[in-house]
Amino acid sequence: MRAMAPEDLLRHVPELAGAVPEDSLVLILFKRSQGTRSRTHGAMRVDLRHTDAPDELTAWAGAVLQTVLRVDGVTGVAIAVYTPETFAPSGRPPAAAQLRAVAREAERRGLEVLDRFCVAADGWGSLDDPELPRGGRPLALIEPAEPLPRRARGMQPVVPAPYRERVAFAAQHQLWWRCADGPGGVLHGVRLSEPGSAFGPAAEAEPAMERYRWGRDVEEVVDLVEAVLEPHDDVEAPCPCRALLLALAERQGLENLVLLQLAWGRDLGMELWTAVNAPHGREASLDRLTAAITGGRFRRPDLDRLDAAIAALLDTARYVPEEERAPLESMLAWLHWASGGGSAAGAYAQRALRAQPGRDVPSLVLAKLQRNELPEWAFRARPQRRDPFESLLAGEGAATG
Repeated sequence: MRAMAPEDLLRHVPELAGAVPEDSLVLILFKRSQGTRSRTHGAMRVDLRHTDAPDELTAWAGAVLQTVLRVDGVTGVAIAVYTPETFAPSGRPPAAAQLRAVAREAERRGLEVLDRFCVAADGWGSLDDPELPRGGRPLALIEPAEPLPRRARGMQPVVPAPYRERVAFAAQHQLWWRCADGPGGVLHGVRLSEPGSAFGPAAEAEPAMERYRWGRDVEEVVDLVEAVLEPHDDVEAPCPCRALLLALAERQGLENLVLLQLAWGRDLGMELWTAVNAPHGREASLDRLTAAITGGRFRRPDLDRLDAAIAALLDTARYVPEEERAPLESMLAWLHWASGGGSAAGAYAQRALRAQPGRDVPSLVLAKLQRNELPEWAFRARPQRRDPFESLLAGEGAATG
């Protein structure tokens, strides 16, 4: 993307970041292409640090730039702060201390700083613009041509569903645990109670959840997990697939399978669910599961699927008492971490662990956040492919001289 003026660049930030940033620091990454010309190389968003303390800002900026330098080929950055504060009443750009701290650290680490922007609630401007009017420039100049979603950051409030719906949900949840056919009938095109089928009364008597645990009825459960992501505007609440989502989350051994299918799709879901009970190829599939769940060398997940999964979990939480939401909060922690929402990931992980200490997924997320680790796919779309320099360091090119 080529930007001819500052407003052109800011107009494209929501497209680069995947959403309209709110209360955020955004670094637009540049890669030098020919001579002194640079091209955009993506964008990275982090939560804005609210402090004027120089030591805190320096440490925060250093951690942010350390992450930026892991991205292949970055030679420069444009820095933009998105803040709910205003230019008024002083007329000066708010959050200027954060902008200056990040710019100093970027230059200290050898990156070219192309510009320093502040986008406030009542205007925008550049700290490097000598003609910046008092109060900033109109926000209309940087509005994107097409509206983009405002992806929520932080923990979202959960408004409990009506009592009648919560009672119905509890009954559906019990049926998944107690009956071979779950709630029965046809759910999202998957037949649950056909006589003689895997779900039907002629099948094994053990509950559906037990058979999922041991890798049976694989196609049915994979199809139902996919259905969780479908729009539910025209479905009578509560949909039994929401109760299934909670039941699957409650089984820690199944939680990873569900998360990875939600993030990467049906094909990976089929592979992993089948591997649970497969003698051949199981080790390779479980290695892939480990790489994906820990944010290792695995392709980037689908951000739209992550958003849909977060929405489905928040919808499910409406039917669940607050003290029983730990399985849902555990999954929300990982999904936010996978999509780059560190603050929300940490908040959900802490809540899940307060209710259920030692739970695997939120413990993993907190450990990653404490080490300031993002998934590898945050830096390369296909991090499972080594670049030539990595291969050289590993000695793989030694035999070709």
